[in-house]
Amino acid sequence: MEKGIENSIGVNYDEVEFPAVIRRDWLSNYPKFEVDSHWHDEVEFLVILRGHMRCTVNGESVPLEEEEGIFINSRQVHDISSGGRFECEFITVRFHPMLLCATQEIENRFVTPVIENTNYPFQILKPDMEWQRNVLDAINRVYYMRHEITLELGAQGQFFLIWEQLFLHSGKVPAKVRASSPQLSQLKDMISYIAANYRGKVTLDDIRQVGNIGKTNCCQLFQKYLNQTPIMYLMMFRLRKGADLLTNTDMPVVDIAYEVGFSGASYFAEAFKKHMGEMPSEYRKKHRRVSDDRR
Repeated sequence: MEKGIENSIGVNYDEVEFPAVIRRDWLSNYPKFEVDSHWHDEVEFLVILRGHMRCTVNGESVPLEEEEGIFINSRQVHDISSGGRFECEFITVRFHPMLLCATQEIENRFVTPVIENTNYPFQILKPDMEWQRNVLDAINRVYYMRHEITLELGAQGQFFLIWEQLFLHSGKVPAKVRASSPQLSQLKDMISYIAANYRGKVTLDDIRQVGNIGKTNCCQLFQKYLNQTPIMYLMMFRLRKGADLLTNTDMPVVDIAYEVGFSGASYFAEAFKKHMGEMPSEYRKKHRRVSDDRR
């Protein structure tokens, strides 16, 4: 799996000066073939090359088949999975809207109206609709130019072509999703708190205070949008961070356990086996080999 440079909200940029991610990926690279619920300022595009996946945006489940894709707008809570341990190969193109803001006028007239449109959290992209096929083709072009010396220039041009299509159709083809809710802002704050503090002690009371809600409402909110409790989300977040360290570093398991917020190696190993289906050492051996094969 290709790696980039991680920024403060967990997005890996391929180059610090060019805030974009362009890569091919496989769901098997992720624990349980799932990517945790998260959000970021960047807009994101996924295109399915092989297999299928399920993308959930703000609690709305969207199935995606081969050759289809999805645009996920800025600051939307989303996750992806295969609906089981099924392989899915896909392209990810993710970039910060600042790349489109060549002038203040362009930002005000064409960028802000899309990223602040609460009725447009995502757009399914299907190859049998011309404008959506144009977007899918542009995403593919960006991916295939990723090693060219003129990547930044070429990608920038494709980003503008993509954005023109989204701008022209964002009001004409509204996404069928649940109405925007102020609860999502609370959920984003709590998710961000967990991401920033998972290495230390985090309690349900800590989480619900960030969202400025009671414990019962906090649990109901996580259950509604993420289908799990806050403490389970915290546990899985820690385990997936641990899985990443197992695959991409030589850190001893005991050090990884403490690094991701567990009180000891035995507790980490027990939880890892229960939720990931393998002991940490087994996971490291299997996934490091797969990662090396795909470089």
